[in-house]
Amino acid sequence: MMANAKARILAMWVCLFAATVSVADELSGPAVNVAEYAPKDSTFRGCTHLLIRDQLEIVTTGKRLYFRRVEETPFRESPLAMFDDAHTVAFNARDQLYYATDTANHRLFSFRDPADGHIEKTVTTLAGVKLDRPHDIVVDSDGWLYALNPNKSEVFRFRGFGDQESLLDLSQHLGSYSRALTVVGKRLYVVGSSAGKILEVDNFERREFRVHPSFKKRRDAVAGSWQTTGLVPNDVDFHQGYWYVTSYFCPTYSQQTDCNEMKFLRFKTWNDFETGNWEDLSGLLSRDLVPYYLTPHGDSLYLATFSHEAQDQPGRIYRVTCQKNN
Repeated sequence: MMANAKARILAMWVCLFAATVSVADELSGPAVNVAEYAPKDSTFRGCTHLLIRDQLEIVTTGKRLYFRRVEETPFRESPLAMFDDAHTVAFNARDQLYYATDTANHRLFSFRDPADGHIEKTVTTLAGVKLDRPHDIVVDSDGWLYALNPNKSEVFRFRGFGDQESLLDLSQHLGSYSRALTVVGKRLYVVGSSAGKILEVDNFERREFRVHPSFKKRRDAVAGSWQTTGLVPNDVDFHQGYWYVTSYFCPTYSQQTDCNEMKFLRFKTWNDFETGNWEDLSGLLSRDLVPYYLTPHGDSLYLATFSHEAQDQPGRIYRVTCQKNN
């Protein structure tokens, strides 16, 4: 009897161990590689976003845009000027125009060619509401543009400046600050940064959405560290079966805790996001850099980064790839 009991106990521990290894293997998934992608020199200072369209790349760096054809190096400075703290650029195939956020000037502008200094149009209001440090602009497959007022979590939808503009006010759901918008398939996602939440819009017209709260959120904050605030998402995007999320963690806001843990994560499902069943990829990035907007393209995910403490330092775009299973 004693021998049988010991055998049963041993078998139980073997099963438990095997299950643990299986879960760990499933969580980690394909190996992730991160490499510096651009620039090859100190071409631009800081960066928040990379747009890739056909063979053209546009990097947003605050006061300037830089661009190149994929085969060309280095990046060239766009003659487009007179904007401040631009965060992102989107291309709308419907009217063949690029749209950009002129964040510190509280406006949006459009242009046709980054090699030309001509701005097509600027606006300071959408849907009758004044723009207030507009942070992000994205476009979906149906030609709808979306822009974001971060301080009030106001999301605008429009076909073009002055064309079918409407507003979705999410201020009651996303805390004091929201940094980004993401389109995945037919869904729009709004990144509630300070609240540590991602809001998934099911139907913009009918105001139908659901909120995904992050695991172990400690307090509402515009920046911080994992230990002091919980996640403070900058952006979220989907690539090759995984969701990736960045957080605004940096030494200034970390209160002398480690600002380099949990700043770059991936997970499979929104339930994983809510329960903390994620992978921490932060160790693959340079220390103390803030990972900002994500750009999926082809078999790669691109990540713009900058230093909060030394914003005059060269910015970096990283390329994230996953090792294919044999």
